Amino acid sequence: MDHRQLRYFAKVIEAGNLTRAAAALHIAQSAVSMHMRHLEQELGVALLVRSRAGVKPTAQGQLLYEHARTILRQFEQARQEVVSLGKEPHGEVALGIPATVAPVLVRPLLEHLHRRAPKVTPHIVEAMSGYLLEWLHSGRLDAAILFDSQQLSGLRRTVLGVENMYLVGPPDAFAEGQVVTMAELTRYPLIIPGRMHGMNLLIRRAASQAGVTLHIRVEVDSVAEMVSLVKGGYGYTVLARMGFHRELEESKVSVAHIESPQIERTLISATVESRPLTQGTVLLIEGVETILRAFTSGQRWTHGGDGSDAH
Repeated sequence: MDHRQLRYFAKVIEAGNLTRAAAALHIAQSAVSMHMRHLEQELGVALLVRSRAGVKPTAQGQLLYEHARTILRQFEQARQEVVSLGKEPHGEVALGIPATVAPVLVRPLLEHLHRRAPKVTPHIVEAMSGYLLEWLHSGRLDAAILFDSQQLSGLRRTVLGVENMYLVGPPDAFAEGQVVTMAELTRYPLIIPGRMHGMNLLIRRAASQAGVTLHIRVEVDSVAEMVSLVKGGYGYTVLARMGFHRELEESKVSVAHIESPQIERTLISATVESRPLTQGTVLLIEGVETILRAFTSGQRWTHGGDGSDAH
């Protein structure tokens, strides 16, 4: 199994048809078919289900495709890095971010890269933090924003800041400056992220340590939908300021400080220790760290990049 076979195989899966794959690869269909047969013979498993409608991957084929995407991407990154050494950074950099971070980070990060590395193309993936950690290790991501509540072995880690978690309710639920103790959280039907999200682990761990049994009404794997449900009076949620600051400014939600004890989350930027960093990845991470540190320290990002305007 070599690079060419993996490239052909990935193109076949993406095209869903041998003829279209051959056209995209600019080779004869018979050559593509031959490579697919040789690959299946070498591995001793069926990789494709063939029909008149085209081809689909078997379970083994889907697994190989996931590995092939990672390998081909790393191969292309290595080529670009060697060719561009000493030149202006360019190429794609894949960054994974939790949904709560996206409203604060994406636009300022694009502005940062436009100034510092205009030829670097960011590929931003928003997902639950458990998936981000898995994809970072597998090579689908170059860097990710994670929480310190997760297992972070094998990663280069930089702490970006610490945020307090708040109880978020409908617009008239809480007065400004209102405080809710951890024990009082049992009164509120909660809408929280699913178990693949670091916030789920953080909230449940804090409740367990305090000896509190939470009233979990529903788990929703979408922060935007969680906030929407809260605005509609369906329940309450527990979020850091990044997740609701726009709605709070627009008076669409109200919040209470959680105390006795507080719940805090620590944001981490992470890359894989065993994988070399491209110049583009380094510049992207620098931007991420500047923006999120400014926000978590209570400051607003400015176009000048110094974060000196008070939030």
